[in-house]
Amino acid sequence: MKRISLKKAAVFIASLLAAVSLWGCSPVATDTMQKADEALEKGDFDSASALYDAAIEEGKQLQACYRGKGIALMGKMEYKDAAEAFEKALESATFVEKNLYHDGMEDDIRRYLASCYIHKGEPEKAVLVYDALIKNDDENITLYMERGTAKAASGDLDSAKLDFDKAINMDRHNYQMILDIAQTFDKYGGREYGVGYLADVRADREDTIDPVLKGRILYFLEDYEGAVNLLSSSAKTDEEAAMITCRCFMALKNMKSAREVLDSMGEKVERSPSLLNLSGNIYFRQKKFKKAAEVFEKAASVASGSTELQDILFNRAVAYEYAGDFAKAKELFTDYLKQYSGDKQAVRELKFLNTR
Repeated sequence: MKRISLKKAAVFIASLLAAVSLWGCSPVATDTMQKADEALEKGDFDSASALYDAAIEEGKQLQACYRGKGIALMGKMEYKDAAEAFEKALESATFVEKNLYHDGMEDDIRRYLASCYIHKGEPEKAVLVYDALIKNDDENITLYMERGTAKAASGDLDSAKLDFDKAINMDRHNYQMILDIAQTFDKYGGREYGVGYLADVRADREDTIDPVLKGRILYFLEDYEGAVNLLSSSAKTDEEAAMITCRCFMALKNMKSAREVLDSMGEKVERSPSLLNLSGNIYFRQKKFKKAAEVFEKAASVASGSTELQDILFNRAVAYEYAGDFAKAKELFTDYLKQYSGDKQAVRELKFLNTR
């Protein structure tokens, strides 16, 4: 079962889709390009990739087409092929495109390329890309955040900290950013760095932090009871507070209380992909696999266009597998991999199911 984040199970993909609108409406875009952009915005990465290939064959707006194809391939988790698409995009800019986008698209493409390098295990290459970008834009806080992530991924945690410190000094009261930094360090083996940042936040201006964000910080610091006490009163009406509270109870292995939090949300649960996904996970933890599969089916039915969709589809297939319905699980993983073909965990699951 995939771990589900407190707020953003697929925020990275959401950022990809948000970026489509920035460049996707070229005044000289072909009908095929527009269809590709529409498929990408819907999260239909497989169709989008095929449509961008068709648009490339038309020979117009090649830089934009290769960029779109790269984003679609990132959505499919095919980072090697995505990197190749972005490299071709950088090679394909025409004089018209350079003037149309004032070279802004090239910087955008380089950032995507750097992200691909990180995902495919070459963070040192990503650092070099960010070095060049920062040389031309040394006041861009996002670039320091991204280079810090690349350095952390390469194992150079002390150097990563220098970049993150720079970002924090540029926006000292951005506590969400500081939590993001802590989570990045945690991901790459430097949890003590992240804990240190958040300890400083709590000692400095804890009273000014939004309660829900403070709850997320407490969750990261594994102060589960503190987060529950803080958010228990708002969990009945605030979806994010409810999710954090549920996750805390789950970490405390108190599934009964976690279920009660969701029950207190009433009909809101049935309309929320996030809450249904969490509900399915509670049933899964309780080894009620058939019930979990039913809930994940509900979540999938309301998750079209949601950033939660990929996690929900994966979790649904796993629930059927654990419920003993191997034929259904195999069918679902086969469909899932059409859209997310680079998901190595799903590939392993399907390989196992093919032996049943």
